[in-house]
Amino acid sequence: MKRSIFVMLSLILASFSCIDQEQETSLESLEALEAEINALSASVPCSNSTEWKFTPMGSKACGGPTRYIAYHVSVENQFLDLVNEYTSRQEAYNKKYDVISDCSILVAPKGVTCEGGKPILVN
Repeated sequence: MKRSIFVMLSLILASFSCIDQEQETSLESLEALEAEINALSASVPCSNSTEWKFTPMGSKACGGPTRYIAYHVSVENQFLDLVNEYTSRQEAYNKKYDVISDCSILVAPKGVTCEGGKPILVN
């Protein structure tokens, strides 16, 4: 009897650790994709703000983007593909793991300006 209880508890703990490992792996994958997006955004120096756009990125658990990010028009297609993938994956992650977040609404920037070779979102 004691052995069967021990086995059952071991199986329950193992299933929780698998879930935790799966969630950790999913989160690491999201973070890697976000790093790739940030690197692509920073890959072009900002010298002419008219060549820059911005887009919403990510998905809050209660809806809306987690942030806005600037990108240069020369990387637009690749950039938007990555941002859309990130947003979809974050939305799925939030649903799967019952993530909670603040429900504040982010105000979209009015534009982009260049400072020190970097794009700055203007509110």
